[in-house]
Amino acid sequence: MRYGIRAAARIIFDIQNRKGIVMKKALLKTFSVILALAMVLSLAACNNKNEEEETTTTEPPVISKTAMPQSSAQTVEYFNMVINAVKTGKPAVKPGISKNVGDVECENPRLKAVVPTVKKYMLNTKADEAKAGDDLTDIFPVKGQEWSSRITPADVRYATCNETPKTYEIVLRFKDEKDSLPAQGLIGSVFDVTDKADILKEFEKSAEYMVVDSLDLFYKDCYITCSVDKATDQVLFVKYIVKTRAESVVTGTGALKDMGSVPLKLTFTGEYSYTLDWKTEQE
Repeated sequence: MRYGIRAAARIIFDIQNRKGIVMKKALLKTFSVILALAMVLSLAACNNKNEEEETTTTEPPVISKTAMPQSSAQTVEYFNMVINAVKTGKPAVKPGISKNVGDVECENPRLKAVVPTVKKYMLNTKADEAKAGDDLTDIFPVKGQEWSSRITPADVRYATCNETPKTYEIVLRFKDEKDSLPAQGLIGSVFDVTDKADILKEFEKSAEYMVVDSLDLFYKDCYITCSVDKATDQVLFVKYIVKTRAESVVTGTGALKDMGSVPLKLTFTGEYSYTLDWKTEQE
C-alpha cells in the first residue's frame, strides 16, 4: 500500500516537474519572441528616422537657367548679361567700400609728411544704399550709365567660371591700362574710374602745401569677383578691386615752397563690394 502511494506521488511529482519545464520553455520562447519583436521595431524606428532625416535634409538639385560658361569669351559674355541686368532689375543694393594709399615713394621728407593729409581727401568711403525699385544709375557701377559693363574678351587676361550647388562663381582679371577714361577703354568700361582732371581738382584742396604739375595713372592687377544665382541668373554679390599706381611731379607751395619740384609715387587700392537682394524686389 505504501509502495503504491509512493509510486503515485512520484508520478504526480514527475508530471508537475515536466509541466514546470514545459512552462519555463514556453516562457523562454515567449520572452525570445518579445525581444526579437522589440529589436525589429527598434530597427524600423531607426530606419524611419533616417528616412525622415533624408527627406528633410536632402534638397533637389538646382536647375541652371543658363548653361555654365566654358571659355573665357563665354564667361565675359555671361558676366555682361547678368551684371547689366542689375540696373534694369533694380534689386536692393548694399555697398561696402574700402580704400588705402600705400607704397609711397618720395625723397623729400617734408612732402612725404604731407601724404597723410592727402590721404584724408582720397579715402572717403561713403556710399549710398538702394532700396528695391530705386534707380541704380548713380549707385551701381558704372555710375552715370544705364549699363554696368561693356567689356570684351580682349580686355581681360582671363575670365573663369566655377560651379557650386547653387551659384556660378566668376573671376575676371583685367589687362593693365594707363590713364583710363570714365565709361571708356577696358578699365572704364566696367569700373568706376575718376577722370584725371577731377583728380587734379581734388589735389587743389592741398594747394596750401603743394601743386601737382603732372600726373600719370597706371591701372594694374584690377579684377572682379562675382557670385550669380544659377537658377535665376541674378547677381548676388560682386566685388570690384581697383589698383592704381599714381606717378606725379609736385611743386611745394607755402611752407613747402623751398622744396622745389620733386617726384611723388603712390599706390591707391579700392575695394567696392555690392550685396544684392532680389527677393525684396520680387515681393
